[in-house]
Amino acid sequence: PEPLTELFDGERLYQLSRGKSIAVKPFIMDNAVVVGVGNIYASEALFAAGIDPRRAAGSISRARYVKLADEIKRILAYAIERGGTTLRDFVGGDGMPGYFQQELFVYGRGGEFCKACGSTLRELKLGQRASVYCPRCQR
Repeated sequence: PEPLTELFDGERLYQLSRGKSIAVKPFIMDNAVVVGVGNIYASEALFAAGIDPRRAAGSISRARYVKLADEIKRILAYAIERGGTTLRDFVGGDGMPGYFQQELFVYGRGGEFCKACGSTLRELKLGQRASVYCPRCQR
């Protein structure tokens, strides 16, 4: 399902994740799970939900998946409202750059300080993609 529809929710994430050892970040980026949650938005939603992107998808509770699904919806809706995320020279259909990138908490900020707690953000590769997370805020 599309992430901004009623068909996508935490219960769906929870049910699809049972028995999965794949890390949660690539799990939520899988189009068979939900369509259109790319690297930036997955990173930001996991941060907002307080979930370590390295955790096995099958080890996350139903309640935490409810929070994660809510955060995915919130962050995607807010990013759309802000015109998306402009990286390099991309502009939207209206010719304007997106402004969401100015408000990113973790994506592309490896080695910088966490805006929430001040810890140093760590960067690693998950599913061939760069992933940045806060070791204190995300468990």
